[in-house]
Amino acid sequence: MFALQDDAAIALQTDDHDKAYQLARQAMRIAPSDPTSVFLMARVLGRRNRFPEAIQMLDKLALTTPDARLPVLGQTAQWMVQFGMWKDAEQRFRLLLQEAPEATLVHRKLAELLVRQGRSSEAMVHLQALCKLGDIEEIELRHLLAGGRPSHGDAMLDELSPIGHRGRATFSISQGDWEQAKTELEETESLTSDELAILGRIYIQLDEEESLSDWNEEVSASETSDPKLHFPKAAILAGQADHLASIRLLCEAVLFDQTDSEAYRLLSDSLLAINRPNESKEASKRFELISKTKRLGREMSLTEDRDDDKFASLIESLDKLQRPWESLHWCGVRLAYAKANKSLTNNELERLATDIKERSTKLQNTAWIQDREFVTCGIDLNSL
Repeated sequence: MFALQDDAAIALQTDDHDKAYQLARQAMRIAPSDPTSVFLMARVLGRRNRFPEAIQMLDKLALTTPDARLPVLGQTAQWMVQFGMWKDAEQRFRLLLQEAPEATLVHRKLAELLVRQGRSSEAMVHLQALCKLGDIEEIELRHLLAGGRPSHGDAMLDELSPIGHRGRATFSISQGDWEQAKTELEETESLTSDELAILGRIYIQLDEEESLSDWNEEVSASETSDPKLHFPKAAILAGQADHLASIRLLCEAVLFDQTDSEAYRLLSDSLLAINRPNESKEASKRFELISKTKRLGREMSLTEDRDDDKFASLIESLDKLQRPWESLHWCGVRLAYAKANKSLTNNELERLATDIKERSTKLQNTAWIQDREFVTCGIDLNSL
């Protein structure tokens, strides 16, 4: 039986699914309740896209073999994603994180699923967890630059194909197609708070004042205090010259999402309108820095070429924005490309490696917390 299991596993690795199936069936005939044989047969069924059967088989195994529960949750969740059972997959990923909160693979898969659904702020939680756990990939770092959204080129990848109205709207926005994003959401019968927030931004982008006014009436009637709605509300208030109220909302918006460059742009305008030139200038700088990081991330998503000067510029910008975890990992990405492309001298490589080590040690040894007033450009919300 062990030889059959080994041969079936090898056949799976070489994508010889027919052979793997025959061998797994033989192993099941010999020992139908053996956990290894059951898991193997389920994997074979999964490779043959027979996901419901594979999931059912492993769920039964988890009931009889408690030690198999976590591997079963992980494997079946991935099959559920492939089969379009997204809510069930998310539930299983979250169950896994309850028992293994530092499981990077689970954070990765859940972040990817949330990005595809346009659930940006939720995706950011798991992307930031990957940063702090020290296991984050370049594409995920680009998602962080874009606020938990796919960049232009990344959105075209099959594994990031959009899911649902919000996912398709976010995909369209990443391509610069705001009209299509509007159509996607306006055709949705009952919008969630998150979807309303996106639609409000779309109306602002397309300069549709009447639609934005109708949007404001709908949101005001719901009496929701979702911070994702603050930017469109603040834009309306600024247009009515109620800049103090706009500034309050915008400060809360950037505290919720520090990648919201447009919120900083509007914050700068409203601060200038109430004669706060120093804070306005700082907000304007913040807008420029964040816009720069997004632009660099978008450019990298569209090409495999990497320019060391752009890496250095991105890292410098992230340092100025007080986003040290992202900066640390972009240093690591820069080092990897510099070694491969020989874009830095040996001395420069050594200095960069030393810098990475020092950054990592500092972050690991200090409970780093970002200053709220830094995020709000020196504005004390209690003083407004």
